[in-house]
Amino acid sequence: MRYTLLAASIGLCFSGQLFAATYQLTELPSFSASTDSTVVDANESGDVVGRATGLFNLKIDTTYIDFNDDNLKADYNNFKEAQEKIDDPIEFTLDDIENNNATATDVDAHDFMRAYLNQRSGNAEFQKLNSSAGLIYSTTTADEKVIFDVERAYTNNELSRSVVTYINGVASDGSMVGWGSAPYSKRTDFVKNDESEPTVFFERAFSSRGVFISPGGEVIELPPAFVGEYGGFSVANHVERLDDGTYLVVGQSSIDVAIDGQQRFDDLCKGENEPVNVCVWELQNGSIYYNRHAYQWKLDANFNIIEGESKLLGLGIEREENEERVHLGTALAVNQSGYAVGHSQTRKDGNFISRQRAGYYKDDKFTQIIEHNEGYEASRSLDINNNNIVIGYRFNELSTFQQVKGYYYNIDSKTVTEMESFSNGSGMYPRDINDAGYIVGQAEVEDIGDSPRREAFIYNTANAELLNLNDLIPCKRDDFTYRVGDAVKITEDNRIYAVATKTVKRRDSLGNVTKNSAGEDEFESVSVPVLLTPINGEPEQCPAEEAETYERSSASFGMLGFLALPLLMLRRRRK
Repeated sequence: MRYTLLAASIGLCFSGQLFAATYQLTELPSFSASTDSTVVDANESGDVVGRATGLFNLKIDTTYIDFNDDNLKADYNNFKEAQEKIDDPIEFTLDDIENNNATATDVDAHDFMRAYLNQRSGNAEFQKLNSSAGLIYSTTTADEKVIFDVERAYTNNELSRSVVTYINGVASDGSMVGWGSAPYSKRTDFVKNDESEPTVFFERAFSSRGVFISPGGEVIELPPAFVGEYGGFSVANHVERLDDGTYLVVGQSSIDVAIDGQQRFDDLCKGENEPVNVCVWELQNGSIYYNRHAYQWKLDANFNIIEGESKLLGLGIEREENEERVHLGTALAVNQSGYAVGHSQTRKDGNFISRQRAGYYKDDKFTQIIEHNEGYEASRSLDINNNNIVIGYRFNELSTFQQVKGYYYNIDSKTVTEMESFSNGSGMYPRDINDAGYIVGQAEVEDIGDSPRREAFIYNTANAELLNLNDLIPCKRDDFTYRVGDAVKITEDNRIYAVATKTVKRRDSLGNVTKNSAGEDEFESVSVPVLLTPINGEPEQCPAEEAETYERSSASFGMLGFLALPLLMLRRRRK
């Protein structure tokens, strides 16, 4: 999708000019067949990619289900009792599901079977469902980009909806990268040992394969360094189009089967009570099967992979003699100079650290940039600009992410700067940085029990000023119910692509608008993609009841504070 804005629409630019920073919010198209739509990345020209979640009307295959199974009957009775307790009794029976296609017409039956299958997502004898899709935005629509999914007979010749699809990055010319899993096929010919009748299994060829998508829409697979017999593993996270017309793609690739993974395969995968590739799938679900390292693919201007320049990027750890554990590293972004950032396992004082640490890859070497004292501490590097400034966050990885702190790191000066959040102890998650040094992301603004509310921010590395983007958009009103929860991309002219919530009519899992007991439409909050465009003007003075009540520790939000934010000079576009 291209949202091209004239320079005049973002203000007059000259060195030192100040302005009252406000943003115009434009909602981008949403995917009509899902609850939520989000933006993941965008380029300077306005090509935007994203993701849909909560797909409606997933097709459920019941032909192989044993409706006399005691577990199924118990689940049905529990569901029925739970609905009766809230005065919302169900109207379907198990016989309706088996013989009357109730999952296609009765939303309660559909919800029940989806929950039943989700509880058995680790069991290959049951259909696999995924309610998400990768999106490419046009000016008027959000269109699904199918990578590996196919139509299956068991879903009435519609897409299997059994795959995971991510489109993670878009280059300056509209080329894109991402990854997807293989679709599940329904196998009906496998007979277990000591049984006479076949058992149905759902199996797939691989768990993850990176892809490059040309501006014309052609999907080019990015093979892993090691494929093996069961598909290998590759993920593409970011693409950079270089000045010579070639492309750098970074991500992660399998390099071999881990020693302990091979031992478990030898012990368990004998093809006696399940197909061998199903056993491998179970091993991959239970633990990491492959050693997976940061990887780079290089493509020429005609989208051909250049084998000699597609390579492993390095690792923060060397394998010791007789060491059997899995080793992991990944790259999440790369700049024009070929610096890739990500994270890797490391050692400290000779001791293996399972938590991965932030760093950058260059010249086949991983350099750690965040120092840690304890083994439970971890960090991530998420993005890098063309001035070699890296952004990311650090955290203590105990039961959950705790004490999450944002940072930026200058590769040239080897200095780390910790970013102050909205209050002491509130988490901060930087997402993107432009060449001017403006960072956007998400930060916690107030505690609501165990789930602190997170809102989008913009941070200026020149003066450490942190602003909540919700303070720079119009106040909430009946026809403007947006709350910007995450900012994922900032362009060189300071446009921000973000994810907001707004109130809409609630739809059930079949896509129908729901009603309450009085027959009135119900409403819910959903995620939508938005574009924030800087404009000249005064920030609105919201009513007291809508003003934020948390204390901002890192910026003054009086008029002088707003006037102190300079309008960005129009700079060279980041490729």
